[in-house]
Amino acid sequence: MIRPWIAAAVLAALGLAACRVGPRHEEPRLDFPAQFAESGTNVPVPADELWWRRFGDPTLDALVERAIAGNVDLAIARERVLEARALRDAVAGGKLPSVDARAGVSRVGPSEDGAFSRGGDYSLYEAGLVARWEVDLFGRIDAQVEAAEAGVGSAIETRQAALVVLLAEVAREYVALRGTQRELAILRANLATQRDTLDLTRVRETAGLSPELDVARSEAQVETTAAAIPAFEANARASIHRLGVLTGEMPGALLSVLAVEAPIPLAPAGIEAGLPLDVVRRRPDVRRSERELARATALTAQATADLYPRITLSASLGQEAQTASGLFDASSNAWSIGAGLLAPLFDGGTLRANLRAQEARRAQAALAWKGVVLDALREVEDALANLGREREREARLAAAVAASQRALVLARDLNQQGLVDFFDVLDAQRAVLSAETQLVQSQSAVSTGTVALYKALGGAPALEDPVQTASARSP
Repeated sequence: MIRPWIAAAVLAALGLAACRVGPRHEEPRLDFPAQFAESGTNVPVPADELWWRRFGDPTLDALVERAIAGNVDLAIARERVLEARALRDAVAGGKLPSVDARAGVSRVGPSEDGAFSRGGDYSLYEAGLVARWEVDLFGRIDAQVEAAEAGVGSAIETRQAALVVLLAEVAREYVALRGTQRELAILRANLATQRDTLDLTRVRETAGLSPELDVARSEAQVETTAAAIPAFEANARASIHRLGVLTGEMPGALLSVLAVEAPIPLAPAGIEAGLPLDVVRRRPDVRRSERELARATALTAQATADLYPRITLSASLGQEAQTASGLFDASSNAWSIGAGLLAPLFDGGTLRANLRAQEARRAQAALAWKGVVLDALREVEDALANLGREREREARLAAAVAASQRALVLARDLNQQGLVDFFDVLDAQRAVLSAETQLVQSQSAVSTGTVALYKALGGAPALEDPVQTASARSP
């Protein structure tokens, strides 16, 4: 029969369990502008999760899929989600009673003058169950669980943020590769033209129509152009190697797929950035920071609850006998039930110091969230500004290429007529090479700027929940 004082203690504990102390997490607030300052910068296509497909490049699509499936950093982030969930489950187990099975045998030799002297040595056999339960006074364990749950959310958003970065890195590196290959093609085409000019100049020099100086200048230009090619070839190989690693494969695994030149993937005509508040809600790094603030708040509540008493209920049921066979007798049954109270009285100020430290961590987390938000908005503003200006630059460079090519034709005609110096022809060739190279670089910059804007907007597909497939992992 349960004693009245025990029942009273249990009821009191259950009543106190609802007395949650400490702060509660609330979604942080910030006054957001109605629109981005750069929102009028050449921006009609909504940013979506599968944004890389808007470039219309099947090779890029395939690289992204391979990266999502095989990237090492993304796989590590997945395992960290599983780790965080396991830690959360371990903490949540503290809310339930623990039950242990016990069994043992001991030989006892009591003192002859002791109060419990039994007149000689004896054996003691024991078997049974022991249960313990800490009643969650003032929400201490609840706060621990909330902190662990926030840790799970943080790990999930960290994984999603890693995906956003990965998508941007793959797309940026692929654009860089195609841009380098295009610059190589321009160099080689110009080199062929310059060699034709050199051959013609040599013929004219042999016929006495051009001085040897023109031949020397033409040779110098051919060699200068040829000398630039190896560096571009090395850069192209390096991009292929980086893409191989990003997809979780050997550096040279993609050489056969990517070594052949292909066009630079063209950026979409425009991107609608949306409202600043929408961007903040979309970006996983901002959501991760909010989860870290929630975790710091829960840990502050736990530190507050540590200042208050704890009640523990315990019970045991089993058998005790002086012989092994006696364990099965009804007379060997034994039980106990009790309640314990632990209240801090003096600890040298340790608990309150821990609380002050946790409150400071919570304040840091709130400031960190604000910093992440402001940086996210800055990234979008920068990306919008850079992309809009680069599109203007690209249009002007396209006009410059057309003009420089027209000037080269005129310089050749006038030189053959003896109306301009041969140096004007060489200068016109250099101008064409420079203008074409700058145009390719600007086209690449427009595409990489578009990638940067999509990254700043936080677009990425939702990853599969790792818990759903955790049991399928190989041990």
